[in-house]
Amino acid sequence: MTQIILHHPENITRKMAPHHDVSNSQKSKGHTSQNSASFAGFLHYPTNRDNSLKTSHTWISGKRIDDDVGPYWRIHNKLYDLTDFIDKHPGGKDWLLATKGTDITEAFESAHISTAAENTLPKYYAKDISTPRNSPYTFHDDGFYKMLKRKVRPILKKVGRGPTWSMVVLQDSFALTFMLLTVAACLTESYTLVILAGIVLGMTGNCAHNFFHQRDNWRMYYFDLMLFSSYDWRISHGLSHHLYTNTIYDIEISALEPIWEFLPKSDKSFMKRYGSWIYEQFIMPMALFIEAVKRIYHQYSGDMKLRPENLLPVVEFILMAVVSSSVGMAFRLWVVLHMACSYWFAAIGVVVAHHHPDIYHQGDAMREDKDWGLCQLDAVRDRVEVTGNLFLVSISFGDHSLHHLFPTVDHSKLPYIYPVFMETCKEFGVPFKFMRTSELIIGKYLQLAKNTPNVNPPGYKSS
Repeated sequence: MTQIILHHPENITRKMAPHHDVSNSQKSKGHTSQNSASFAGFLHYPTNRDNSLKTSHTWISGKRIDDDVGPYWRIHNKLYDLTDFIDKHPGGKDWLLATKGTDITEAFESAHISTAAENTLPKYYAKDISTPRNSPYTFHDDGFYKMLKRKVRPILKKVGRGPTWSMVVLQDSFALTFMLLTVAACLTESYTLVILAGIVLGMTGNCAHNFFHQRDNWRMYYFDLMLFSSYDWRISHGLSHHLYTNTIYDIEISALEPIWEFLPKSDKSFMKRYGSWIYEQFIMPMALFIEAVKRIYHQYSGDMKLRPENLLPVVEFILMAVVSSSVGMAFRLWVVLHMACSYWFAAIGVVVAHHHPDIYHQGDAMREDKDWGLCQLDAVRDRVEVTGNLFLVSISFGDHSLHHLFPTVDHSKLPYIYPVFMETCKEFGVPFKFMRTSELIIGKYLQLAKNTPNVNPPGYKSS
């Protein structure tokens, strides 16, 4: 889970391959079309994937090279110039500024459920593009995802897509509880209380993840209290992990390497397969600090700019120093606070939805029907103990399958979609199953130990 603040596209220096010739573009990256089978349908191996410093900045700038669409936004086989629409975008301008020069087909389809966005696009049409998309995923009108979206549309038109009062109260209660516990810890100089405050801060951030997927809103900045950046996570999580889950284009796979090697690689060392049981205990408490150091380094080097919300943890420390008996005590409590938060967030994040030998990881055989929605379901599992409980959903990334399919819909509205979702799964012969949390915890370590891919694609039935 690696983040970094992203420059606006016009500030990124990069080499663009000619976009009139696919073979030339691929050769400029050191790959040819004959290699695409090795990339599970992607035309290119991701530019910048093997950088020692993997960040959302390197990911999106690499994707810009791989997609090769010049100054436009690509949706399916058309190019659009959305420059004049940036300030009018209902979701906020950062989404469009960040994705200029890339193929946003998956992002466009999953973010927009109504037909309003589709009806707006023709105003900004620039030209057709004949080169194939880098992504292997499809969105056929008679496919799983588009059919499900048509069924979901009238439901969300009736109940809305935004948060219910229950979700708002939960989010603000987490934040208030974190603040009260932190003040109490400072006044009493209690490490026990500050550890509890750190855990609640982790819950606050988990819940705020729901809000940064939506249109700009102030509650998404709760996420920045954790030393992370909500802006960066919109790139690395929203545009990378959510759209290309468990593939080589998922930065939440590549950024964890070589600490956690989730892809079934034949050359995994013994330590990578079995050592994480031990060494992750020392790494998880430091995850937030590692990300903060990366961000500070890139700000210092001029690769990115400081955003106001990046200073929230600094304000947090200053307020703790005011309440504590000394600056030194405040600093110690602040460090322990974020270590506890970091451990909670990392421990939850790597086990709750995506890693188990039965879940698709690139290297496994891929399904023949590359409908984007079906491929998402192949790479996600939900927990039976969590679904139906908004509290647990909000603090532990619950209802994850529907969240991946409809990321801009508030978690509190996802239960309304379940009936038509299960109906569509049945129509397409998708055996949607829940797992227990214990299965996913064990499955994480089984997946790490795995060095041979699944030879049968998801949904395969032997004769």
